[in-house]
Amino acid sequence: MTGLMIILSLALVAFYVNDTWRANERARRVGRQACKRAGVQLLDATVVRIGQRPVWGARGLALRRRYRFEFSADGAGRHPGEISLEGQQLQRVTLDWPDGGREFQGPDPADRGGGPER
Repeated sequence: MTGLMIILSLALVAFYVNDTWRANERARRVGRQACKRAGVQLLDATVVRIGQRPVWGARGLALRRRYRFEFSADGAGRHPGEISLEGQQLQRVTLDWPDGGREFQGPDPADRGGGPER
């Protein structure tokens, strides 16, 4: 019984690590695409996870992960952006513009959804 518990625990850890790696890669790709669509530069080419929590979604239990990145509209200033994923599904991308405006982008066409809203 103890051996089975160890194997199950290792399998769960491996699943979590793989899922986290895939979500991080997806967030980096989404950040690059969002900046490209908005005509701004993704700074430092990094997207950092700032939080995660379990949620009940349309497909059952999933992890909602939030990521932060920085972009520049003019090459000099730094402005925050945020990405929200539920599992591997894109929920939202937010770009905080220098003038105080905010842009929300929903799922991309590959995720069966809409486009930018402003």
